[in-house]
Amino acid sequence: MRIAQVTLNGHFNYGNILQKFALHHTLKKFTDSTEVLWFSPRSFFPEAGGKPGGGWVKREERYDWEKKFYLREAVRQSKFKDFENLHITTRFDFPYMEDIADEYDFFVIGSDQVWNQKYGKIFLNFVPREKKIAYAASIGANTILDELKELYQRGISSFNYISVREENAIKLIKDLTGRTALFMPDPVLLLTEKEWLDVAQKPTWFKEKYSRGFVLTYYLNRLPPPVVQNFAGKIGLPVINLLDTENYNHFTVGPAEFVWLFTNASLIFTNSFHGMVFSTLFKHPFVVNTLRNKNDSRLISFLKLFGLEDRFDPAEPLKIDFTRRDEVLPLERAKAFKFLSEALLGGDAK
Repeated sequence: MRIAQVTLNGHFNYGNILQKFALHHTLKKFTDSTEVLWFSPRSFFPEAGGKPGGGWVKREERYDWEKKFYLREAVRQSKFKDFENLHITTRFDFPYMEDIADEYDFFVIGSDQVWNQKYGKIFLNFVPREKKIAYAASIGANTILDELKELYQRGISSFNYISVREENAIKLIKDLTGRTALFMPDPVLLLTEKEWLDVAQKPTWFKEKYSRGFVLTYYLNRLPPPVVQNFAGKIGLPVINLLDTENYNHFTVGPAEFVWLFTNASLIFTNSFHGMVFSTLFKHPFVVNTLRNKNDSRLISFLKLFGLEDRFDPAEPLKIDFTRRDEVLPLERAKAFKFLSEALLGGDAK
């Protein structure tokens, strides 16, 4: 059996590459022949170039900042590329899409926001229905735009098996297609802690000052709020800010180092879905402290599932109850493997 895995691709987002690795590792338990299809344009920063962000940088400082950012981003993405080369079998070059439909027994799309209305919309129209499986696909929104409803109705209806990553997507899909999608856990949760530790790597710069513990922050598209440094000062722990462009070591962390830091952090502050997922997986206290996230269907579904709705700005960040996590996670894994077994090894479409 030969499986093609399809997801969003890139060398820049930790959650994206680690969920891709997790699903890839899981699918290899069903067959040795699994490949990720890279549909996106080549985006490796040193090869493709890129336009650094940093709109908050003063004009007179922009050139020096962009030069520094480019060099650091090149280092960071090189680590992503090394991780992918080591752990994920990826196919970059293939003929016309229609030609590869016969090369694989199944096409598994997911997870991540493959059905995001801005940059997803991956429906594999060239693949026969009986070969198409959606695992924990994410729409990442509470509604479908009117102008996209017909596209989504046709696209989602064309899948033989459909599962999603957030509860509200179940209703959206039911309203659009009349079909009932199943709720599945993010692929990151399908691997055990030991399986993640097998790929984790301690950063070479991790020194004695962090040995008593540290506060880890992982914020997308923004700097950590002042509350992080204030709380870290109160408990006497240093802070490691992932994606901090001003700190070479923290900014250039690779995927394997990212996992290691999450396995060892004393407390995590984040606005990222996968920051929250890894915190829960490794049972470390975490805080989600941005108002925008309170309307994020992905985060709300996840926190509700594991009984962690209090993680939005908790009064006591270090106090957390993982009782429901311990009860639910084994059941969610079993449900996911049952879904994949039926979809890949036989059974009627759901």
